[in-house]
Amino acid sequence: MLKSLEISGFKLFDKLLLPKLGRMNLFVGENNTGKSCLLEAVGMVAGRNPVADIVETAESRSKEILRSWEIGGLNEVETSLLHPIFDLFHRPEGRPSGAISIGEIGESHPLRVDFRWHHVVVEDGLQRYVPVEAGDLAQQPVEMALRIFRGDEQIGLITRRMLPWRNRTLTGRLNIYDPYGIAYLPASGFTDEKAASLWDTLVQGPGQDIVLDWLRIIEPKVEDLVYVAGRLRSRIPLIKLSGEGRIPLRSMGDGITRLFHIGLAMASASGGILLIDEFENGLHWKAQERIWFALAKASLQFNVQIFSTTHSRDCIEGFTRASKALESEGVMIYRLEKLHGHIFAADLPLLNVDAALRQHSEVR
Repeated sequence: MLKSLEISGFKLFDKLLLPKLGRMNLFVGENNTGKSCLLEAVGMVAGRNPVADIVETAESRSKEILRSWEIGGLNEVETSLLHPIFDLFHRPEGRPSGAISIGEIGESHPLRVDFRWHHVVVEDGLQRYVPVEAGDLAQQPVEMALRIFRGDEQIGLITRRMLPWRNRTLTGRLNIYDPYGIAYLPASGFTDEKAASLWDTLVQGPGQDIVLDWLRIIEPKVEDLVYVAGRLRSRIPLIKLSGEGRIPLRSMGDGITRLFHIGLAMASASGGILLIDEFENGLHWKAQERIWFALAKASLQFNVQIFSTTHSRDCIEGFTRASKALESEGVMIYRLEKLHGHIFAADLPLLNVDAALRQHSEVR
């Protein structure tokens, strides 16, 4: 498990410290205080392939597949920095900061990403990127590229040329210091294709039965779930209810679909980290406490560390009550706040979280 976190130069964060993390961690705060950015940072530092994770994080916010940025000699500094991948860097004065660093506080090998000019050297028909050092004679061509480090060891390079070929170039596993399995559930939920794929991976072992138990939190009559072929090669989940036939899962409302996705994410994060953005989406307030209790139990069963965000006071109250099941493992609630453009995290006392929240008029 991650015991602490230090983030600098990443998106909204010039420097953010989380001195203590537990098995379950909940982050609250107003809009634009970096709650979703925090989940992205955890996913990048703890994932199995930081090169792919960085590209996917940039894609998720840009809502499009990343293409090569424009190249224009020394003018590239203006064109390339408009590319979505450079939006990962903190921009204190409208221009990206020099480097991103994410890791546990005091660790010797944090994840670090920077960008700089490189000479493009062709040797034996292959292109090699050599960093431009101070005092180097001007050579052409030069290109901007992102270097990825663990501590002092460079483990990857992102260039404009490799982005269209990322599926070929990013498949290998890198030396990344005890990576975790990561499951990320966005606020909008999984796509139909992603949910079907995760369900298929649970066919061996108790995973599917556990997900069905979770669905019974909202609908006790659930017996089983199967996927059937739909139009255009799509797959549709059908629920079997006791004494009734099968009906499409989505016909039962957003809440049970959200719960299905949470169960899939938890089961697929076994031994790793589960990230849930805007936990309460689609869930009735009465169900949230029961779901948090189920998550607390499953986090121990599957050895999963949970990071979640919320705008809901009902979610916070349910989390607080469910946290009693994890007293020995630790739970944390942090409120992200912005002051004079700087974002910091204040931990809220679990024993009197309501009083702490009342000091601020809104959770959202």
